[in-house]
Amino acid sequence: MADVTWDEIRSLRADFLNLQLTETANKLSERNCVELIGLLVKEGLLNVIYTTDGKDIITEQRLIREILDEIYANGGRINIVDLAQHLKIDLTYIESKVGDVCKEDPTLQFTLGQFISAEYTNRLVEEINDMLVERGLISFSELIRQFDLPTEYLNSIVTNRIIGSSLHNIKFESGTLYTENYVRLQQNILIGYLQAAFLPVRVNEIIKNTRVNENLIQ
Repeated sequence: MADVTWDEIRSLRADFLNLQLTETANKLSERNCVELIGLLVKEGLLNVIYTTDGKDIITEQRLIREILDEIYANGGRINIVDLAQHLKIDLTYIESKVGDVCKEDPTLQFTLGQFISAEYTNRLVEEINDMLVERGLISFSELIRQFDLPTEYLNSIVTNRIIGSSLHNIKFESGTLYTENYVRLQQNILIGYLQAAFLPVRVNEIIKNTRVNENLIQ
């Protein structure tokens, strides 16, 4: 391609953007598009990223938008390895845009390779609270297994959003979350058992016969 001036490059860029918005018959040919994009990239006026299959190109700003769309489409949580596969973009490009993505949506947080939205966190808190209301207690290790979340993130949720809930007065001891109602029920079972006993009983016998949580009577 012959040498062109900066004004001509800017004009070509404007023409390229305008023509892509017109009817198909008036659009630039594929060959002209490739040449024009190559020129704009060479002159530093356009930054593009090629997909891993080499079939498409995407601008950096569009990549940020598509990352956000993938996060929302996946319920507010996705790891960057899956992102790279879904978008067919090299993982290094995804990693380089983490800060820009979180800046675009300040409610997002990035922890141990995962984007997590505030909406996802709110739903998680509700689900854990519902589990506690239904069951009375749940271990922290079970939460990790069930939700497959980073330990630091889940610990932060438990510490800041679950413990001390004014609604259910949730406690966290010895790696277990439990409600005040659960403790009261366990106490009533224990009291009833001891009142019915005619002879001294061992702690292990109490646990075996009543199935009360041993952490509550140690």
